[in-house]
Amino acid sequence: MADANDQAMPPPPATPRFGHVVVGGSAHRYPAQDGVQVVKFAVGPYDNDVYLIASDGEAVIVDGAAEPERIIGELQALAVTPRLIVQTHNHPDHTHALPSLLEQLGVPVLAHPADPMPVATEDLLGGETLEAGSARIEVLATPGHTPGSLCFRVGAHPFTGDTLFPGGPGNTGGDPSRFREIMRSLDGLFALPDEVRVSPGHGLDTTVGRERPFVEVWRARGW
Repeated sequence: MADANDQAMPPPPATPRFGHVVVGGSAHRYPAQDGVQVVKFAVGPYDNDVYLIASDGEAVIVDGAAEPERIIGELQALAVTPRLIVQTHNHPDHTHALPSLLEQLGVPVLAHPADPMPVATEDLLGGETLEAGSARIEVLATPGHTPGSLCFRVGAHPFTGDTLFPGGPGNTGGDPSRFREIMRSLDGLFALPDEVRVSPGHGLDTTVGRERPFVEVWRARGW
């Protein structure tokens, strides 16, 4: 009988189809849908993915991770005005640029109160809907990687931070209770259709359908 490692799907190919970006390289623009443009680019020593969700001249920044000047430059390239910064969680690789962005942009930073940030924030608990132009951004509480981890969904497209990657959930530090919690969070994401794209906080995108067959493998291995 094959073990869990033999049952893992190979990682997605590093192509534009799966949102391939590299630090210092070009941003990836997803096809616009319903007047909403999403842009992805990689920043910092941990290859963090930052996303801009833009519509009608306004934008929301997902994760003030690193390289604030790069983030501001991508806003300028889109010719949009930032309205909000939203945080998937509070690990330093996802928050390093926040003080500089707040100083330069002066926009609210929104995060879950269970994940303290290095700047003042407004609370998100999950269940809220945020707006940028005509874009509607649903906030999902997805604890496990951290107590206050959040995902953000535009239409059917979730931005999962460190909650879900190609090949499994985010790190829960070997803590069984945190692992059970993150798997409960993933149960909500896997209610989405197979064709839905998933955009994580590092690396390549995946789809719900690529990952769904391995959920029970992840449960069995415990990470």
